[in-house]
Amino acid sequence: MSAFEGRRGVARYSRDHKQAAREAILKNAAERFRRDGIAAVGVRALMADAGLTHGGFYAHFPSRTDLVAAAVETAAQSTLGYFEEVLAAAPADRKLETLIATYLRPRHRVHMDLGCAAAALAPEIAREPAETRDRFAAQTGRLVQLIADHLPPGGTPDQREMRARTVFAAMMGVLQLMRIETDDAAVDRLVREGRDAALCLATRSW
Repeated sequence: MSAFEGRRGVARYSRDHKQAAREAILKNAAERFRRDGIAAVGVRALMADAGLTHGGFYAHFPSRTDLVAAAVETAAQSTLGYFEEVLAAAPADRKLETLIATYLRPRHRVHMDLGCAAAALAPEIAREPAETRDRFAAQTGRLVQLIADHLPPGGTPDQREMRARTVFAAMMGVLQLMRIETDDAAVDRLVREGRDAALCLATRSW
């Protein structure tokens, strides 16, 4: 191997290592923000969780604001990817029902760190800078479109999008109530009634 090839290999390793470190920080932040809240999670803790030093943070992100924007975008992408997999595996005639039932289930109530980013973070993201809100909204819009694509036939594109947004908002609200509730029996009822209400809203006539 020539000296040039050696330096090139080191440079490639350095780039790959830096990218892997950035992805580890984002994955950890996306989970921690959903579980604990954006304001409650500090940079030092995030870097330590990723096995990195606090001083190395600025090699990956210009500011904490930039980290938050990238992490909530990552969290929303994770939510979208999960539901795309759910729909791909669902029976052709039960995709909408499966999506709603999967979103409104007891496990989703418990695992906030891996669950819907919008349900966990919406109140905090509403207070973030416009760029953060825009990046998050773009990913949430893709989830809304996923719902719209599986609504019953009919309606204009605008009507389908608005109905999908309404269904998503209804499911988010029910999930948030499920997480507040301490009575398991009440949670079970919210699951049943929430699923029925979301499906009724989604399938009403145009």
